[in-house]
Amino acid sequence: MLATSYSRADVSASVFGQGHTRLSLGAGYGSFRDNDYFILGLGAGYYVMDGLEAGLAGEAWMGSKPHIYTVSPQLTYIFFQGEQWKPYIGGFYKRTFYDTLDNLNSGGGRAGIVTPMGQHTYLSAGVVYEKYFNCDKAIYSDCSLVYPELGISFSY
Repeated sequence: MLATSYSRADVSASVFGQGHTRLSLGAGYGSFRDNDYFILGLGAGYYVMDGLEAGLAGEAWMGSKPHIYTVSPQLTYIFFQGEQWKPYIGGFYKRTFYDTLDNLNSGGGRAGIVTPMGQHTYLSAGVVYEKYFNCDKAIYSDCSLVYPELGISFSY
């Protein structure tokens, strides 16, 4: 087993060091009640300590009705000690706004890996578990979901 030590300077110089910020862009496809949507996402985060990020993300589901928008505060910890592949875990709360339905709250967790693509850019891939609170089975076919996530983030 190999042991590696990291100095505070090594971590601070990384994109996951305290004081660094992150911007994320996302796009994808989703469906809700037999309607198809193109999803655009935007997120930002701040590393409050080495590896621990407090963030806020939002999505706009476009192309069908009802219109859907989400806002989600989140915490993520990246195990930055690894070499190329760095695991992450996190939790979130999400508020979903509909223009024709009651708004919905959910919460969940995520886990995956990140890998650098450049000095200030990294790729992430993982899985998300989300549980809807006060879910009406007459409207939603499932009150908990597991889905993949893939992202590109920019840090400075």
